[in-house]
Amino acid sequence: MNGWLFKAHTPQGKVHQGVIQATSIAEVERTLARQKLIPDRIRPAPTDRSFQLRRKPSRRAMVQFARQFATLISAAVPLVLSLEILQGLSDDTPLRRALEKVTGDIQAGSTLADALRRHPKVFSDIFVAMVDAGEQGGSLDVALLRVAEYMERAQEVNERMRGAMIYPTVIVLVAIGAVVALLTFVVPTFQSMFESSGMALPYPTLVLVDTSHFIARNIRYIVVATLFLVLVLKGLYDTRVGKRVAHRMALHLPVMGSLIRKSSVARFSRTIASLLGSGVSILEALEAASRTTGNVVIERAVMQARDGVEQGMGISGPLSVSRVLPPLVSRMVNVGEQTGRLDEMFAKVADFYEHEVDAAVEGLLKALEPALVVVVGVVLGGMVVAMYLPIFDAVGTVGP
Repeated sequence: MNGWLFKAHTPQGKVHQGVIQATSIAEVERTLARQKLIPDRIRPAPTDRSFQLRRKPSRRAMVQFARQFATLISAAVPLVLSLEILQGLSDDTPLRRALEKVTGDIQAGSTLADALRRHPKVFSDIFVAMVDAGEQGGSLDVALLRVAEYMERAQEVNERMRGAMIYPTVIVLVAIGAVVALLTFVVPTFQSMFESSGMALPYPTLVLVDTSHFIARNIRYIVVATLFLVLVLKGLYDTRVGKRVAHRMALHLPVMGSLIRKSSVARFSRTIASLLGSGVSILEALEAASRTTGNVVIERAVMQARDGVEQGMGISGPLSVSRVLPPLVSRMVNVGEQTGRLDEMFAKVADFYEHEVDAAVEGLLKALEPALVVVVGVVLGGMVVAMYLPIFDAVGTVGP
């Protein structure tokens, strides 16, 4: 008997959370039903028997594991033997140690999906859901291939987003470092030279010198205030309201807001297409896919669509009412509902928005490169000119 963490609500909407000792999720659901509670989320509780990792396996290792596992299963290699073979093939320590635990659980009578659920830091909810559907439908090898393809496509989208931020981040950090170095080391040297010569300093140079003095005198306070501000903002962001406000603001940012929205839609659509294609129920697929959006505002819109489906409504209606997702999504989903090919339509939506993310990233980089160069050039060039203005004035004064 294992411990299961649950989150449920009463018909009136009151939320309950806790731990139930049971042998399976089905038993947990029956226990909650007897208590007149509607389950929202059930997952294994951490125990001494559960293997908790300090770090996650690499995505490359997980993709390779899923593909190799699918190959062994399709070749009719027994499940336990397949896992033992994969332990020897994996060079990723967290994954290898988790597989040892999974193998032991299966030998003790657990299903593969239940064994994987005990390691949430290794196997995501989506991974487990697709394996569970494949296991029940007798197509575990196909489900594992879908998992590998899903992770590869998701990684591509994430890498595009990270790639869009690397260049501007590096430029900004270099510019900040250069400004700090000028104010800390170069400006005081020029100031000493100006004071010894008795030059009258023009206004831009005075501003630069005063700024350098202020930083030198208050550097400790500036650092402490900056750290304090970061901690306060992080604390606010970690709250439910703070995160929702931040994510809503992010969606309305110029240029970046559109990129964030398209990336979230691409991840959500790819996830739900993979889950539905693997045989996962629409309610479970919507709940799992909502957590991959990376934006709580979009996640909330998806969960509202899930509630609509649970009440007998379609998906497209609630999605269009939320006005968070682009109209194209609800229209294509509506077509998928009418034709009975919802997974294919979500896959087409994912393909479209992944292409849109590529184009947006490329356009953003093309726009950012000259803009950042101009901004950095103006800031650093202005500081250099301000330092040399007294010299130019002195030369002009003694000239013919």
